[in-house]
Formats: sequence, C-alpha cells, structure tokens
Amino acid sequence: MKKLLALLGCGLIVFSFQVHAHPHAWIDVQSNIVLSEDGQIQAIEQEWLFDDLYSAAILDGIAEDYEDTEQALQQYATDVIHNLEPYSYFIRLVINDQRAVFGTITQFSIDKRGTQLLLSFSAPLAQPVDPRQNTVSFSVYDPTYYIHMTHPAESPPTLIPNQGLPCRAYITQPTPSAEDFSRAFALDKSDTVDDDLGHLFAEKVHIQCPN
Repeated sequence: MKKLLALLGCGLIVFSFQVHAHPHAWIDVQSNIVLSEDGQIQAIEQEWLFDDLYSAAILDGIAEDYEDTEQALQQYATDVIHNLEPYSYFIRLVINDQRAVFGTITQFSIDKRGTQLLLSFSAPLAQPVDPRQNTVSFSVYDPTYYIHMTHPAESPPTLIPNQGLPCRAYITQPTPSAEDFSRAFALDKSDTVDDDLGHLFAEKVHIQCPN
C-alpha cells in the first residue's frame, strides 16, 4: 500500500528533512463511541489533530496551488475521506473476533486549531452492535505506519451519550518487539511496507459492559 500521504490523495507534502524511519508525522486522536437510545453502538466519531509540521506542509501546499485556502481545505477533507473509505477510514473495528464494516461517511469537516489542522468525521457502523451482548474493540492507525496515531492521555475515548449504561471505554497499549522497532526505523519514506506494520504500534480501545 502507498504511504499515508499518497493514500490521502493530497499530493502536497514532501518531508525531505526526514529520510529514514517510520513514522514521519503524528496525529492526536479523539474517539467518541456514539450510542443509540437503546444502547447500541451506531458510529465512531473521530477527531484527528495533525502535528504542526504536517499541518504546515499541507497549508503551504494549498497556498501554492489555490487562491481560496478555506475552499481548498474543504476539498482536501473531501479527498481524504473518499480515499480512506476502502481502508475503513483507518479504524479497525472488531466484534467477537470478526472485523466489522462501516457505512459511507457523510459527516466530516476540517478546521484550524491554532497552527494545527483538525479533521473531524463520523464513521457509521453498517450494522449497529450491542456492546452488552458482544465483545467490541477498535484501533485507529495508519497501516503503513507512515503516521503515528494515538489518543492523548487528556483525551480518552468516550461513550456518548452514556445513557446511564454501566459501560466504559479503555485503552490497552501495543507491545511491539525490538525487531518491530528496528524494522520501522530502517524504512525509507519511499519504501513499500506490508499492511500489518501499523497494527503492531496501534493502541486498542475496548468497550466493556459488565454482564
């Protein structure tokens, strides 16, 4: 698979100052697990806050190619969402050990938070799932590990609205081996990597409801 920057279809960013080692950019993730009135998970809301250098590179590229920055940003967001669709929007949702399917995203936006870009979207499940009756977890990651994606400690995953359900979301951290780190560090940004590399470095969000 192509590295993330090509995958997103922006064609705007070249990190010439980073020749070796993955990752090349960082995204802070906020995940909201959206529940229906009867307590079923119906969507995963995402906020992706791009790091300063990544944001600056996107904005510089847009400024070179477009006169209307705001309109260009919205087109960029549209391209990102469209190109992420075949990859489940970089969300690996697992229900009872089976990977789940998302519907098409229709709600998304991009904004600036200071010097950083913030991409927001809601990924609807193709079929709602009851976390009280099923084992549910998900990870958010770039499969090529070109970009490292994590939930900051101050922004843990949240269930909304909670509806008084005795459910909680919590994160378990990945446990990549020294060999995994060595393989990631040795990669050039132009190298083709297998689709499982990012999964080795991905956090896992668990939705737990007591019986």
